[in-house]
Amino acid sequence: MRNDSSIRKWTIWFVLVMAFITVFFHRLAISVVADDLILDLGLTGKGLGNLTSMTFYGYALMQIPVGIMVDSIGVRKICTWGTLLTGIGSILFGLSSTLIISYLARFIVGLGTSVIIISILKIQMTWFKPSQFSTLCGLTSLFGNMGAFLATLPLAFLVLQVGWRNSFYVMGLISIVLSFLIWLIVRDYPEGMEPEYKKRNIGKGIKTVLLNPYTWPPFSIMFLMVGSMTAILGLWGIPYLMHVYEITKSQAAGYLSFVSIGFMVGGPIVGWLSDRLNGEIKRILAVAISLFTLIWIYMAFVGGKPPIEILPIIFFALGATTICHILSFTNVKDVNDPAFTGSATAIINVGEFIGGSFLSFAIGLFLDFGWRGRVVDGGRIYEANQYQFVFAFIGLLSLVSLGSLMFMKGKETKRKGLNAENNIAI
Repeated sequence: MRNDSSIRKWTIWFVLVMAFITVFFHRLAISVVADDLILDLGLTGKGLGNLTSMTFYGYALMQIPVGIMVDSIGVRKICTWGTLLTGIGSILFGLSSTLIISYLARFIVGLGTSVIIISILKIQMTWFKPSQFSTLCGLTSLFGNMGAFLATLPLAFLVLQVGWRNSFYVMGLISIVLSFLIWLIVRDYPEGMEPEYKKRNIGKGIKTVLLNPYTWPPFSIMFLMVGSMTAILGLWGIPYLMHVYEITKSQAAGYLSFVSIGFMVGGPIVGWLSDRLNGEIKRILAVAISLFTLIWIYMAFVGGKPPIEILPIIFFALGATTICHILSFTNVKDVNDPAFTGSATAIINVGEFIGGSFLSFAIGLFLDFGWRGRVVDGGRIYEANQYQFVFAFIGLLSLVSLGSLMFMKGKETKRKGLNAENNIAI
């Protein structure tokens, strides 16, 4: 019986992780087919940018509502409908012939994909031992970044073989199949272990999470540390490398890909290390954020242009240290009532999106303030000394993130009334 339960929980986790791979795949797929979209849909650069943002808007909009629904309705129903919605959105995008329909389709994809990560975290809390949580977060991160890889060369190959529209039909069909698998396989709790707290007031729970001072240190890490990397990866990294080092876009993307490699390598190691060190989250985060800060200070110190030969090392290290943010999820679920862990993890996850948006804008202000009037093909060119101030700014934000650890509860945090075997409140 015990062996059957073990197989069951890993099967549930694996099916949801397969859905998580498609989240990254759907989120990043547009960049591969950008040229096709410009030709077929008559998009301008601005239109393409807005189209890309639609998925982000849908995803960000749903984070806190998803946390509430995971706590009240359950993972099985939410993920089934979310993954089905993702598939429908992908197929609709393949069928789209107007800008409005394509916007709507990508927004639907954002809504659908928004449910997965919070649901996985909830399943890890309810089906697995607390001592396994961080390791599972690391493995989830590894699989997610595999999805990011699949949205590059493999997708490009598929598009060459069958075209971009058929590629999105295939992606949509995969999501629809996964939605049926989720309904058939996933269960919210082990049989006979559904907790009493399912009947609690969710609105009151959200208020409790927001008023808990220990919710905010992990939020600050997501906002400042992860938000700054989101701004670099999502917007400013490629222009920085192209303009400062005078290399092509593909070469710049190659250098920046070492961040993703750092994510993939670092995630499982960080999770495993945390669980093996009996939850020494604060110490691991202190080391990671310190290294993260030193890298940005170094990049500012050398005038915003370190030797190109060491860029792979720098970007790999940034990825490996940034991925330590997964421990923020471990911490926030430990300092909040287990009835509202879905809401708690969703709240800090919003920090990445708010931070990424705010810091993307703030970095742009820094660059515009120091711009020297250089223009190429109608676009502003920013030089190394402008980025020097940006890197110093990120270093300062990282120090603030490091300081927030003083207010974070460490491994002494224990949730009373938990069954340590399956993490269910009794």
